[in-house]
Amino acid sequence: MDNITDIQETVSQVAKARFGISYLRPFQLLIISALLQKRKTNMLAILPTGGGKSLCFMLPSLFFEGLTVIVYPLLSLMNDQKRRFDSLDIPSAVLKGGLSPEEKNEIFRKLRSKDIKILITNMEMLSQKRIQENLSSFMISLLVLDEAHTVISWGNTFRPVYKQLGQTTEMLKPERIVAFTATSDEETTRQLKTEVLGENALVIQGGLDRANIIYHRVNPVFPLLDIIQILKGDSKRRAIIFTSSRKLTEHLANRLSHHFKTYCYHAGLMKEERIRIENTFRNDEGSVLVSTCAFGMGVDLPSVRTVIHYNLPQNASDYLQESGRAGRDGKISHAYAFIDNSFLNSPLENLFKGHSCLRESLITLMGQHMDSACSGCDVCDKNTYTPQGVKELRRALRIPYLTTRKSLIRKLRRKRLFKQLTVDEIEYGIRKLIRNKHIVRKFNRLKFNKKKFYNDIYFI
Repeated sequence: MDNITDIQETVSQVAKARFGISYLRPFQLLIISALLQKRKTNMLAILPTGGGKSLCFMLPSLFFEGLTVIVYPLLSLMNDQKRRFDSLDIPSAVLKGGLSPEEKNEIFRKLRSKDIKILITNMEMLSQKRIQENLSSFMISLLVLDEAHTVISWGNTFRPVYKQLGQTTEMLKPERIVAFTATSDEETTRQLKTEVLGENALVIQGGLDRANIIYHRVNPVFPLLDIIQILKGDSKRRAIIFTSSRKLTEHLANRLSHHFKTYCYHAGLMKEERIRIENTFRNDEGSVLVSTCAFGMGVDLPSVRTVIHYNLPQNASDYLQESGRAGRDGKISHAYAFIDNSFLNSPLENLFKGHSCLRESLITLMGQHMDSACSGCDVCDKNTYTPQGVKELRRALRIPYLTTRKSLIRKLRRKRLFKQLTVDEIEYGIRKLIRNKHIVRKFNRLKFNKKKFYNDIYFI
């Protein structure tokens, strides 16, 4: 099958009959058609999150004579993909760590008998010599690398096994390699072609703009209050909050659990616990998940309405990847960036503090240009968010006498809004306002009972 018209007609028929999809997006049709042509070409497909990339390898796998091997960076993505294949009655197997020798042997037995033709795995398994020897005896029609940007970014840092990918592909000799990612800048694309795909690899790139995601920035004084305010309407949940550390993830999840059904997710949890949380969060539309970047890639939850970055990531690629968890069903969703709220400064701080369109600035950092007007961001909509608690704190400072910090906190703690906060959280907000010079602190020497002491005086 090499005639492009025949291919596209056949693909459309199978998409409708097997997947219930009556219309393929242009990039889906282009990628699938290219994979099914007799000319075997490696490919890098750069599609926005929610762009329907899974169909681009699920559908072709039904046509290939040989095996389709799909490589994921995270266990959660492997489990998620297995659920999709199972829901479509497409036999597949997951080859992962922790399997017994008997379980691995059973998988290869099914591969040999062609009871399954789709193998889901990760690089740690593919790098094992025994696994490579077993797989090299099969004809591999398609090798899929999902979240392919991690091959470069993680291979250079904490997952050095990714640096062996080139050697692994030489050993397995797949007929085609297709790498998928939602975010790949020029340097990542160059390295993927050099190290894995080959210089002649076809690059298919869709626009990174997700028009249904509205971008907001928040400069929080009392971050917990802002999260509660953002999420208190049911229409803003299900929600994901990204943090920079496991410890912070656990702390924030605990604090929010008094207000919403909240789950905590990070790579330090036991595998069984992570799977349980994934499944529970998937089935609970009104819930909130506080997570590190471990939940940031590929997990397909169509009805996530809000993504909050409690801490900003280090680059636009990660921000677009993680904020893109929202609105995968195409409905209006919201991404909130908390600025000036990280222990490690992010290069994105200046972007979100600036006066240029947030959407255009993020797309530009990825080496692309906006083809249409902004569909929604705080800058273009001239929407300035007022942090929660600031008005109440201003009123508390309008008093005819000098106040100490302790007496100010005591006064705030009497207000219903601040009863939700600990003393440390209120202290954090006051220190931030002083640091940013929204509150000016002066020291004054007073006499009282013939003793001299210093009081804190606050002015807004």
